[in-house]
Amino acid sequence: MALVAVVSLTASAQVYVGGSVGLWRDYNANETSFNLIPEAGYNLSDKWAIGLKLGYVHEYDEGVKANGFGVKPYARWSYAKLGPVRFFLDMGFGFNTYKTKVDVGNATVKSDPFNAWEIGVSPGLAVSLTENLDFIAHVGFLGFRDSDDGSAAKFGRDGFGFNVDGNNLNFGLYYNF
Repeated sequence: MALVAVVSLTASAQVYVGGSVGLWRDYNANETSFNLIPEAGYNLSDKWAIGLKLGYVHEYDEGVKANGFGVKPYARWSYAKLGPVRFFLDMGFGFNTYKTKVDVGNATVKSDPFNAWEIGVSPGLAVSLTENLDFIAHVGFLGFRDSDDGSAAKFGRDGFGFNVDGNNLNFGLYYNF
């Protein structure tokens, strides 16, 4: 009976996996940035899902290297659907930490870890490309951010407010099981 229950639960499971990746190289300023943000979630119903994003960020700027890691659990509320397009709000919190290394002559100077956190809402939309593949876009943030160093520079500025602009836009793909 336990096997039948597990098989029926996984057969009806609405699990999704995916994420986003980014790479930018400014050859004039000798700057490189890379990010990898895998994501997994579970659809509780047509309107609600829960998920988790994990993130890695690497930046290089003229001998200064920064590496960051983050975790961001969320609840997703899908509030409207128009054909293959679904509009949603991701509500949750995130924690990020990063360290820097600077090469000075023959020595490497490492910083203490810097921590940043946020709580808020990110609007987005999903476009069903096939039965199992969704294109996802997030734009903006409404909420509160704070950090150890007072700037949260790697993850957004400290404070409360909203930010909806082209610099706060990311895309990803999800595979639905």
